[in-house]
Amino acid sequence: MEETSTQARQYSKVKTRLTIIQLLLTAALLIIMLFSGASLLLKDLVAGWSRNFYLQFCLYLVIFSGVYYLLFVGLDFYGGFLLEHKFQLSNQTTLGWLKKSIKKELLSLLMLLVAAETLYFFLRHSPNYWWLLATAAWLLLAVVLGKITPIFIIPLFYKCSPLPDKELKERLLRLCKNCGVGAEQVFEVQLSKDTRKANAAVAGLGKGRRILLGDTLSKNYSDEEIEAIFAHELGHVRMLHVWKILGFSTVIALISFFLVYSLFARGMVFLGFNEISDIAGFPFLSLILMIIGLIFMPIQNGYMRHLEKQADIFAIDHIQSKQSFTSVITKLSNQNLSDPSPSRWEELLLYDHPPISKRLSYTRTESNQ
Repeated sequence: MEETSTQARQYSKVKTRLTIIQLLLTAALLIIMLFSGASLLLKDLVAGWSRNFYLQFCLYLVIFSGVYYLLFVGLDFYGGFLLEHKFQLSNQTTLGWLKKSIKKELLSLLMLLVAAETLYFFLRHSPNYWWLLATAAWLLLAVVLGKITPIFIIPLFYKCSPLPDKELKERLLRLCKNCGVGAEQVFEVQLSKDTRKANAAVAGLGKGRRILLGDTLSKNYSDEEIEAIFAHELGHVRMLHVWKILGFSTVIALISFFLVYSLFARGMVFLGFNEISDIAGFPFLSLILMIIGLIFMPIQNGYMRHLEKQADIFAIDHIQSKQSFTSVITKLSNQNLSDPSPSRWEELLLYDHPPISKRLSYTRTESNQ
């Protein structure tokens, strides 16, 4: 147990360092593009290929994303492949990692094109109220992604199929009924091809919602333990956490876009751009959004930890074997090499779940009541 905790702390420390390095390097890249004239050169390059503003911006984003991917693919390979293998958490082959990395990049590029083109349409046609329109568009995009993620996006990366264990399936569906959650199907996600980590999740909105169990969970845990972690996911559904997160995030998005609106126009003038919809100003817009996102991150993570605690307590209240919940979160923490007691600043900035030490503390208290 002590050896596992030591490994978990080492693993977490490296992951934290990689996160910080990537943030700093991303900020450095955006600043260099702004002040070296690289962004202006790229704008002039794509302007020579088309006279249409939106096609120019599309070409700019494609080149920008390609350069970013090539610059950071080495760091991503280390963090997502070499480090995972070093700590015996990955089953991926090099080719498998590369295929998934390219697939993620293409999907990210598609979403970037939709979001950025929409934002710049608002910047061009409604320079004084674009932040309100951007918030509405962000909410619409979030709802659409919530609808399609479990049906289209997750299957792009992992095979999903109805849970094959009929006895376990019936047990979980009975739990759904007891918890007041309507469900007809439980899905198993084939995680074991890529990872040795175990996980479960609620994905999607409305009728498209799916409750997902990783096969690494269903193959290595008792039915009581799976029922316990499943009850946690049902807690998210029963207490409408997905909708609460959506509402909370929309408020954050509104405040963020308004802050960008307050800073962006002044900064564009200082940097010598012609207008706020100038394509060459995209790195500046990205930098402001990145800084504001980091400022709000502790608030968002704090709210997420609050909801996770609610789901934990819900699970304990709706399962017969109370100790199975303590057992399953301990095993999950050990299997996934989660740091049981991170520093306070790491928890505040980076953790959207309570650390395992705190989860064990309040779940044992609830179990004994």
